[in-house]
Amino acid sequence: MDKAIITLTKGGMELGLKLLNEYEDSVLYINKRFNFCGDRIYKIEKDIKTLISEIFHKYKCLIFIMAAGIVVRVIAPHIKSKTTDPAVIVLDEKGKNVISLLSGHLGLANEYTLDIAKLLKSNPVITTSSDVNKTLAVDIISMKLNCIIENIKDATKVSAHIVNGEMVGIISQINIDFNLPYNIEIIKNLKDISLYKGIIYITNEKINLPKNLDAVLLRPKNIVVGIGCRKGIDREKIIKAINDAFCKANKSILSIKKIATIDLKKDEKGIIQAAEYMNVPLEIISSRKILDIEDEFEVSSFVKKSIGVGAVAEPAAVIASKRGSLILNKTKYNGITIALAEEGEN
Repeated sequence: MDKAIITLTKGGMELGLKLLNEYEDSVLYINKRFNFCGDRIYKIEKDIKTLISEIFHKYKCLIFIMAAGIVVRVIAPHIKSKTTDPAVIVLDEKGKNVISLLSGHLGLANEYTLDIAKLLKSNPVITTSSDVNKTLAVDIISMKLNCIIENIKDATKVSAHIVNGEMVGIISQINIDFNLPYNIEIIKNLKDISLYKGIIYITNEKINLPKNLDAVLLRPKNIVVGIGCRKGIDREKIIKAINDAFCKANKSILSIKKIATIDLKKDEKGIIQAAEYMNVPLEIISSRKILDIEDEFEVSSFVKKSIGVGAVAEPAAVIASKRGSLILNKTKYNGITIALAEEGEN
């Protein structure tokens, strides 16, 4: 379940039930005094402070139907970072106002707020500056492009320039297919950087940011790791090999999109655990697909004799990247072989 609806009053419970019926990915927490039960409905057995300490990071979105002051007090001890905090939304029990309180952009609280307000025909309350001024903050640009912000403090500085109407430039490795505000321009001539108050770099390459103006790095998730290994290689060795491969390629590990390997290795614990640790999908490539293109790569007769195909890391990376380009040919690490492929602009 993604959403938790929390309420303390009878009126709040009635509104909560309406939301529960609309959102199949939600649960409802109600006051234990109410003699009411049902599917996806839970009683608040102790107190709301205890409940929030238990569920704050369990759900992507917390929807409170109660006074905003109560919500501020109970969530305050658990707030850490806009990159990890859940969306927090507050409604009055009549459903007249829907307030985006926390994680408006990265947590999608603003989007949830607009959706709920549309459903209830109520007033959405969104206070983030970029939304009020109908412009784009750095975190919104990052989300639209499926990028990772390398340093959130840098993003805040550059976003301030955008909101204040100052000119900000973008130097991008990938295509930007949506309209930008008047004060955000794509830079084609690097000599013009000094004309801007801030710069947004969108690249998977390791670069040094300029020191004379505010700048932020956005990392597109467009690099696929192809891997083959001996049986029984542990997670730590695989993670270390992957990190070293990214260093060799001069690429940011934040740009890793997925790990790919052959179906013969689908149950290899070290690979599975490495993908889980890096929080990326593991794509299993069939031996037949690899056989179809293995003549495009350097083939090992020993590997061919052992498992029936002569290459794993390179073809797995290329196939999983939708025929992207190899940016690091197969590199061996004591029983592990790593290759990196970069997706093209499809």
